[in-house]
Amino acid sequence: MADRVYIHGESDEESARLIEQAEILAPWVLDDLDLSGVARLVEIGVGVGAETRLYWRRWPEVRVTGVDLSWHQLERARVVLREEMAAGAVSLTRASAAQLPFADGTFDAALSIWVLEHVPDPPAVMRECARCLVPGGRFLAQEVYNTSFYLEPRRPIIGRYFQALSELQREGGGHPDIAARLPSWAERAGLRVDRFQWKGVHVDARDRAECVRLIRYFEGICRSAEPQIRAAGAFPVGEIESVWAAFDEVVADPDALLSYVSGKLVARKP
Repeated sequence: MADRVYIHGESDEESARLIEQAEILAPWVLDDLDLSGVARLVEIGVGVGAETRLYWRRWPEVRVTGVDLSWHQLERARVVLREEMAAGAVSLTRASAAQLPFADGTFDAALSIWVLEHVPDPPAVMRECARCLVPGGRFLAQEVYNTSFYLEPRRPIIGRYFQALSELQREGGGHPDIAARLPSWAERAGLRVDRFQWKGVHVDARDRAECVRLIRYFEGICRSAEPQIRAAGAFPVGEIESVWAAFDEVVADPDALLSYVSGKLVARKP
């Protein structure tokens, strides 16, 4: 079974997008991340190490083991995290998230950011993370809820494309609305839910530059999936260029706005 179904590919452009994404979303993802008391952390789906370098700067006492199944991503992570690895703060392991090569009770915390949406069996990954945690260890996750994507001025073609992207991900075994399932799946995995919250982002004319930046970020998500969408015939090929033109129209509107919510989970091994 594939470890994940990654609709965005593994090109150099995608690696650069992931690094940019981590910077853009850092306030949304990291501001309330609490790694106090964590000495040993496993990051599931470490990818290119985009988030790792950011949270480690805030919590330099944490020793991170990054896990990913992709050799390609891990090779890039070794470049992105070369300083942290040289300092002995980060190590990288190639493994399936559903079959971690670690003993029971190895880690104080497990972290998963924008990863479970790409995993065919998220509860299995959660169970494996729970196994590797010490009693009382934390499982921390933030995930997508694509149904919440809202953009004005309305451009139906953007909505249709984003829906096609989500449906293609779902057909491939992914979970574009997984945030809503995090609490129940965590309990199914034997974890106790400490906190689940919706994390919203809303940008509008009050901060024009940030609004444009976030709209372009979501356009980048859509563009990164274009090769897979074309290959699958998931959206009319002749209309794809009109999607990008529609994004330009939205950005040009001085009263544009964007809203989106994700789900943030803190659970604990009993």
